[in-house]
Amino acid sequence: MSVLTLPATIYQTKHKFNDYSTDDMKCGDLTEKQLRGDLGLDDVSDVVDPWTGKEVSIFNSFRDTRQKSRAEMAELLFNEFLRVSMPAYYLGQHQIFNNLVKHLYHGNGKIYSSPFLDSAYKNLILNGQSSPLSPLTVIKSSLDKILFSGQKSLSDTDKYLITQALRNSILPKFNRWADSFNGLGMSIHDIHATNIQINQLDITDNGYVAKITFTGQDHFGLDKNDIMNPKFHFIRAFRIWFVLQRWEHFAFKPFLTNMKAEFEINSRRN
Repeated sequence: MSVLTLPATIYQTKHKFNDYSTDDMKCGDLTEKQLRGDLGLDDVSDVVDPWTGKEVSIFNSFRDTRQKSRAEMAELLFNEFLRVSMPAYYLGQHQIFNNLVKHLYHGNGKIYSSPFLDSAYKNLILNGQSSPLSPLTVIKSSLDKILFSGQKSLSDTDKYLITQALRNSILPKFNRWADSFNGLGMSIHDIHATNIQINQLDITDNGYVAKITFTGQDHFGLDKNDIMNPKFHFIRAFRIWFVLQRWEHFAFKPFLTNMKAEFEINSRRN
C-alpha cells in the first residue's frame, strides 16, 4: 500500500479555479437595446439616467440639464451603488464590500484578496463545525478512524475515502441569514471553487497533528441569470452593478476573489 505524498489535495470542486469563461465574468458585451429590451433595465438609477446622460430629477421636465459624460455617470453610479447597498452590509463587514466595489471601479479585472476576506472565510469554516457535515468535522472524523486503527501514515486509498466523505459535506458558503446584512452575502455569497489540502501530518504513539488548508475562489460579477432572478431584478443595486459591468459603454471588469484559511487538527488516543 503506497504512502500518500504530502501536501495532497483531498477535495476539489468540479468548478475550476481561474475560470474566466463563465457568464458572470463577461463585461461590455451587451448593447443598450439588449439591456433595456431583453432584460428590462429601463429604470437603472435614481441619480442619473445612463441612457440619456441626464440627472434624474422631478424638475428635469422644467429645465434643460447638461448631459453627463460617461466618466461622470460612472462615478455617480458607483457612489449610488454603495449607498443603496448599505442595507446589505450595515451590520458587519462593510469594509470588504466597499473595497470590492472600489476594486470593480479601479481594479481593471485584477484578482482580489485581502486579510479581511481570509479572516471572514476562516470564521465561516470554524463556525460551521457544529454540524457533522462540516468539512473540518468530516476530515477529523476520517483521520480519527484511519489513524487510530494503528496506521502510521496515510495511503492513496485513505485519501480516496476522505475525498468521498467530503463529497457529502456542506462546503462553506456565505449564504447564512446573517450574511444578508453583514456584507458577506453580497460580497461573496456562493463560493465558486474550493480546494482542500492536507499539508502536513505528524503521527505519534499518542495521536496526530494535521495541518489543513482551504482555498476558495469566487467571481465578483453578475450573469444574466442573476439579473433576471426575481429576487434581484428589482433591486436597484443589482441593476446598477449589471449595467456598469455589462453595458458596452461602461464595461467595468469583474474579477476573481481569492480566500485562504489554514487549520490545525489534532487528536489524542485514549
